[in-house]
Amino acid sequence: MTEPGRREDPSSRRGIDLAIGILMGLRGCSERDAFDDLVKAVHDTGIGPAALAKALAHLVGGKGDGVPHQTEAAVLWGHLLAARVASVVVAE
Repeated sequence: MTEPGRREDPSSRRGIDLAIGILMGLRGCSERDAFDDLVKAVHDTGIGPAALAKALAHLVGGKGDGVPHQTEAAVLWGHLLAARVASVVVAE
């Protein structure tokens, strides 16, 4: 719930939705399971959902290290990326 007079940043919501979609694709899971994964990561790290979402999107997009919390995103979800890359290489 937001505080009175405080508006949610729409770009944060889009970033969280993007991260949920990324997790769905990497894990092959439902939207709810991906959301739960993101919430668990927030609880485990203490990093806000928008910041973790942005870090995950940059990690997947290979945009470099210019975004805070990419290390945490790599620790949390890097194994999913490695598995995806390995499956693509084997398929070729």
